[in-house]
Parts: sequence; C-alpha cells; structure tokens
Amino acid sequence: MDRFEGGARPTSPTPSSAPRRRRRNAGARPAARSGDARFVAPPQALRRLGVAPRRALGQHFLIDELVLGDIADACGLGSTDTVLEIGAGPGGLTAELARRAGRVVAIELDEELAALARRRVADVPGACLLAADVLDFTPAELLAECDAGAPYVAVGNLPYYITQPVVRRLLEADPAPARIVVLVQREVARRMVGGAGRESLLSMSVKCYGTPQLVFDVPPSAFWPPPKVQSALVRIERLRENAAGLPPERLPRFFALLRMGYSEPRKQLHNVLRVALGIPEAAMRALLEAAAIGPEQRAQHLQLADWRRLFDVLERGHPRALDA
Repeated sequence: MDRFEGGARPTSPTPSSAPRRRRRNAGARPAARSGDARFVAPPQALRRLGVAPRRALGQHFLIDELVLGDIADACGLGSTDTVLEIGAGPGGLTAELARRAGRVVAIELDEELAALARRRVADVPGACLLAADVLDFTPAELLAECDAGAPYVAVGNLPYYITQPVVRRLLEADPAPARIVVLVQREVARRMVGGAGRESLLSMSVKCYGTPQLVFDVPPSAFWPPPKVQSALVRIERLRENAAGLPPERLPRFFALLRMGYSEPRKQLHNVLRVALGIPEAAMRALLEAAAIGPEQRAQHLQLADWRRLFDVLERGHPRALDA
C-alpha cells in the first residue's frame, strides 16, 4: 500500500465517544472454556442456519441487534438512498439497512454466506446480494451489477487485514461515496481519526479525502465468536475536493512526502527528512523554517495544512527530491 499505513497496532487512551443508548445483552451464551472465544456456543439463529465462521477470512458475525440498528442509524439514510455494504455476512446488517434505504447492494466474499443473506432479504425489493471480492472490482462496477449508482453511502464490518485497502479504495473511488461508515478494530479506528499530537500516516491519508469521526465502541460480546479485540465505528464524511488542495496528478508526490515524514515517527522531522530526502541538515532546517514548522517537531504533531506548506516549499527549492 503506497498511501495507507500498515504494521503494528499501537495502543491509545480510551476515547470519550460512547454508544447513544445502553445496550441490552444480546442473549445468554455459555461461558468460554479456558478463556478461548472459539468455544463459545453459536447463537440459536446462526445455529439454525448452520453458519460457521471461517478464521482465514477473519469472520466474526455481529449479532447484537441493538448494535446493528445503531450502525444503520449512524449511516444517516433516507428512503431514497443507495447503500453499498461490504462484508454482508449472514445478512443481519443488510436487513437493517434495507429497512432504512431505498437500495442496498451488499457484497460478501463467502458464497455460502452470500446465499444465506440473499434468502434473508429475498422479500425486500431494493436489496441485491453479490458474491464477490470487493477488492477485485470498483464500487461503480459493483453498483452497476445491481442497476444502481451514485450517489451512495458505503458501509462495512471490516476484518483488520483488509480495512486499509478497502477504505483507501472507497476514498479514491470515482464516483466516491458521500459517506463511509465502517466497523473496524478500535486501535485502527483511533489511528484513522487521529487528533492533536496523535496524527498518523493513516489519519492524514483519510483526512486528505474526508472528515473522520469515531462514533462509538462495540464490545467483543456483540460478535460471535467474540474477537479478542475491541471494535469501533468510524464515520467519514467525504469532501468534494481533496483537503490538500492539489490536482489528482500531484497527490502521489504529496503522499510520498507523508510516507517519508512518518517513516520514523519517534524522530524529529529535521532528522527524518534530511535522510529520506538526501538534503543537508542546514538546508533541511531552512525548508522547515520556510514552511513555518519547527525542526524539532515530530510528524504526529503536524496537520494536513503543515504538510501542504512543506510540500510547496520542497517542490520549489528541491523539485527532484520526491522523484524516487
């Protein structure tokens, strides 16, 4: 991935956001043996369907009906809206979305689950289920397969291993969704949202295209089998134009600068960038000063506007520095 961050998941303080209402217990479940979530018995509804999670696909089915409703509410849907749902699973969220939107195009990689979800919403005229890998097609192609199109809202319960490529594809799509609502691992959600002194390559990449907000946390007990990590819902309002204010053909160079700046986030910027760009120390300090950035600052403290000023100064003074 050339724009979105990967790698280890750092820990962060607990966010202040919370669910809008108290959640009821999703149903009595036998306690796990030896603390292993794999031994928790499946809920009755999934047991009747014969559904079993596939660990290779990172499947954890969201079963708490109140959480499903809250996620659908967070999408801000109207009766004429179109939704692209990524990772429909057995169709629980699909059904909630179909109650609120005029059209739901749901994608599920697992063909068996796609068939179950299709039967679940068979009586809903506006619901369309596709068995497909979302990374093999553009959002426009998936929507067109069900005779739908823009404007649309994208929604998904995403396993960690595909979170960043899926979010990137949605943000860069043409046409892009007006809003993206994704349930992801909580630490990834915090990196998406960032904040003062907590920005990352991921948050800067997201904020170039949209405005992210952490909506609420979701506990492991809302899933079957319960994951070993917390989850959180993130809503991204897509901007009409990229926040860097750059034409699309110049964005790859801008993101190259971001990747260099965040390559060693614990180090001060003047040390990180002089090595990454091959610019002498004195010249690097002069560039940072011209961009009104203190050389002792670290990447996590900069906002998108700071990076844009530095990009402009660098392109003027050292136009070949980002060519590699």
